[in-house]
Amino acid sequence: MSGSLRQAQKDGLRAPQLVETVWKVLVYDKAGQDIISQLLKVNELRENGVTVHMPLYMDRQPLSDVPAVYFIQPTPENIKRIAEDLSKNLYESYYLNFTYTISRNLLEELAAASIAANSSVQIAQVYDQYLNYITLEDCLFSLNFTDTYKVLNDAASTDRMIDSVTENIVSSLFSVIATMGVVPIIRCPRGNAAANVATKLDQRIRDHIMNSRNNNLFSESNSGSAGVGALSLTGSRPVLILLDRNLDLGSMLNHTWTYSTLVHDLLDLKLNRVVIETEDKGRKQKKQFDIDATDFFWNKNSGNPFPQVADDVNSEITRYKKDVDEVTKSSGLTSLEDVDPNSNAETLKYALTALPELTDRKRTLDMHMNIATALFQIINDRKLDAFFAIEEAMGKQNKATVLETLRDAEKKAEDKHRFFLVFYLSREDIPKEDMTEYEEALVTAGVSLGALSYLKSVKSFIKMAAASTIGGTSANATTSANSSDFIGTFTTKLRGTLDSAGVSGGLDSIISNVRNLLPTRKDLASTRIVESIMEGNTAGTDADEYLLLDPKASRALAGKPSPSKPAVGGPGKAGYQNAVVFVIGGGNYLEYQNLQDYAQRSQQKKRITYGSTEIVTAKAFLTQLESLGGNR
Repeated sequence: MSGSLRQAQKDGLRAPQLVETVWKVLVYDKAGQDIISQLLKVNELRENGVTVHMPLYMDRQPLSDVPAVYFIQPTPENIKRIAEDLSKNLYESYYLNFTYTISRNLLEELAAASIAANSSVQIAQVYDQYLNYITLEDCLFSLNFTDTYKVLNDAASTDRMIDSVTENIVSSLFSVIATMGVVPIIRCPRGNAAANVATKLDQRIRDHIMNSRNNNLFSESNSGSAGVGALSLTGSRPVLILLDRNLDLGSMLNHTWTYSTLVHDLLDLKLNRVVIETEDKGRKQKKQFDIDATDFFWNKNSGNPFPQVADDVNSEITRYKKDVDEVTKSSGLTSLEDVDPNSNAETLKYALTALPELTDRKRTLDMHMNIATALFQIINDRKLDAFFAIEEAMGKQNKATVLETLRDAEKKAEDKHRFFLVFYLSREDIPKEDMTEYEEALVTAGVSLGALSYLKSVKSFIKMAAASTIGGTSANATTSANSSDFIGTFTTKLRGTLDSAGVSGGLDSIISNVRNLLPTRKDLASTRIVESIMEGNTAGTDADEYLLLDPKASRALAGKPSPSKPAVGGPGKAGYQNAVVFVIGGGNYLEYQNLQDYAQRSQQKKRITYGSTEIVTAKAFLTQLESLGGNR
């Protein structure tokens, strides 16, 4: 996507010292590696002169005639490590890139270390890169924190712990905004972690604008900033909407049915990497797959219902075979394996030109075939289609159906746990006698009551939108109108596809047992908030009381309640076309996809970039709730 946050961050990473065609070494810490791995492939590093890339804390041999580019966090430990490198005279020169602003104290430590090593002249440049966040897709980013929700909501957390997390969030969001190159208008609810972050971020942007007139990251005339205006659709300012996770806890626990949400939930997709355990001739082995920005199949199908993904696998494999046949016939070959890369024959030029694209396409399809197979096996084993169908029609569930689900011996305890918590959040009140029976059924199923205990203690204090978010009652919530026809076609096509790919063994029963379920279109709480703000129609909605902070406005206007018609570039213009939505306390692919669905169906073109302190699975979030329940 043109002008995406991912592309802007990639342009920012490719600083002048990396673009110059000089052979060089790239040195990174763990945080730097996580950022780079999502933006540049090994071949792209080579194109920019990087021949060797190594971790900062690896034992590295001297390359005294080669310059080194460092991409690391500005921490005391890292500065000490750089000092050691300087004392050993490892490289010809040093280009130091810090993921965020280095403090004056650490800069002085670095200067002292370089003088002590008599190598100050070898430090060619020091950069504050403002890149301390990870872009997973064009419109998806994460700060890659851990257990943020627990830290911010745990009574045992000290003020220092909470302040540390808050400052780290502010630092990373400032980097996101710096990459964009445009000062946003900030919207947030009152009186929670989001408001605290918004206030501090507003102040930091103000301080930067006031104190950096000659090096303003948000100056639109500053052509040196790769991200300047990159995310603006029409030259208008974006809105940064900060949300607290407590707005909607149910969406973190829901069973889902679209491709990306299932891959994340069931296969623990992390930093675009999936590890799958397969069995070959009785031996178990793990396969690792990386989903990158050029993955055409993922880009096309990540938001589609899972049955449709299998249908598209079949179509893509058919198209691939057709293209291969066309290439081989025109070149007089029997298969692509007969192509000789060293041949100069005129008839083989077409095949040699087409071979790289076809090879890459086959690799992508093989990867998604493996992923789809693994998903089918898990769905079948855990009866996840049944859980999804029940949760899609949560508004119709009653005591009998809930107890039946909790007492079903074929269903897993973890899924029962998630289902009941979603049910609990969707109800305003549950009779005490009924709750006793539910809890007995949960304990019998092997479920700890810690998470439920926590939700009981906070439910009355947090604004829950779960009833309207989760409680679908439409008949379409379980099956589509053409269910029987579609499932028959889907099953036949997928089985044929799997057979042709050589992975069909033992999958017939799995395929036949997975229902054809198509999700109904319903907006999550976060999407409803975002829509009301972007459409400029907050009157009568929860967003009506959201704070509006404009870092460009005078301090006298800071923190005022929002007008019912918020602004794009200032008061008087209705709505926004570009938004960054950031959730404090964890996010997931379900929320991300729900926002993208809204953006795509809007009458006016909109872009929504979604981010969170971490992209967390339901299992990991449930663990945080359990821990919070145990601390009360």
